[in-house]
Amino acid sequence: MKLHEIQVSTYSGYKADERPLRFVFKGKTYTIKEIINQTYEEAPGKWLRSVYDIKTDEGLTFKLFHDENQDRWVFEE
Repeated sequence: MKLHEIQVSTYSGYKADERPLRFVFKGKTYTIKEIINQTYEEAPGKWLRSVYDIKTDEGLTFKLFHDENQDRWVFEE
């Protein structure tokens, strides 16, 4: 598993960064068409992160992670 840091534009409704809308990796923008699954992972006292299995407009699938303590987004390749 290789993780890549990415820039993400999010929808903020009742809370900040409620869900990802699009992300940029290596200068290319990927628009998220569907969130297939969303879960949360926590290591008490260490980190809390949201995990999104997404599908892009091009039909590509990715797993995105949002580290809520550091406000950092990465995806798994």
